Amino acid sequence: MTDDGAPTAILADDEPFMRAALRERLAQLWPELRLLQECADGIQALQAIQRLRPQLAFLDIRMPGLTGLQVADALQGVNTRVVFVTAYDAHAVEAFEAQAVDYVLKPVELPRLAKTVARLREVLTPVPTSPGDDWLQVAVGSQVRLLHVDDVQYFESDSKYTRVVAPDCDGLIRLSLKELLERLDPARFMQVHRSVVVNRRHVHGVHRAGEALALEIKGRPERLKVSTPYHQLFKAL
Repeated sequence: MTDDGAPTAILADDEPFMRAALRERLAQLWPELRLLQECADGIQALQAIQRLRPQLAFLDIRMPGLTGLQVADALQGVNTRVVFVTAYDAHAVEAFEAQAVDYVLKPVELPRLAKTVARLREVLTPVPTSPGDDWLQVAVGSQVRLLHVDDVQYFESDSKYTRVVAPDCDGLIRLSLKELLERLDPARFMQVHRSVVVNRRHVHGVHRAGEALALEIKGRPERLKVSTPYHQLFKAL
């Protein structure tokens, strides 16, 4: 959201005509929406989202570089909601698994897009947060530990539970990774794998073996795999 309260978005599609059509329809239905950037491929889209932190991303699925699904998979550490806009209906299940807000087929019809806009307005309605959001109640064996998120080295999802790893704590919380990511500050935490979110201040190094990347965490023997969609986070290394 901008300083004047306007919602923000990026738009990604490798077909200029399709980008223009969607831009025009969004301007008609949602004039206060601010498009921060238009992208012609998935890599541009991911970079734009990580740089601009828009609230929304309208993504084509079949794009050069990275598909829209791969871009969405790389965004769980970023508080950007995704809408897939595609000519193909074969990816609906994958879009659902990617936790997209909506899935719209091309050519985009105004009545259908109006329903999407209404849903997005509802999603973006601010929800009050608790002052205690920086503290976690972590189950460690038969005990419950109170742990500040700054002390967490990384989170690892395990079905509906999430493992919490800290220098003196290794336990579980009753939050899915999706729920947890909504509470975490993206400036402090980044997702490097579908099931792993790391605390930036605890990353000691990045190791490369061929095309594979892994993170070394301060004081821990294990290395955390970085999945391919997240490699660009470390492209300068």
